Amino acid sequence: MVKKVLFSAFVLAGFVAAPRPAMAGCTTDLLDCYGQAAKIDSFWYRTAAGLDCELQYAGCVRQTLIGA
Repeated sequence: MVKKVLFSAFVLAGFVAAPRPAMAGCTTDLLDCYGQAAKIDSFWYRTAAGLDCELQYAGCVRQTLIGA
């Protein structure tokens, strides 16, 4: 019983540690978005644009990892 649990934990750890494809597209889009946000003169609008960049990045990463 203990051997089965340890083996299962080892297999699951292997899947977690497996390399994933790079998300260069999402990161590049984030940096481009930050660049556009930095050009805004108003502090509050610039901050809102930066937060919007973060939300877009999170959505891109979610879509890349989950595919939904």
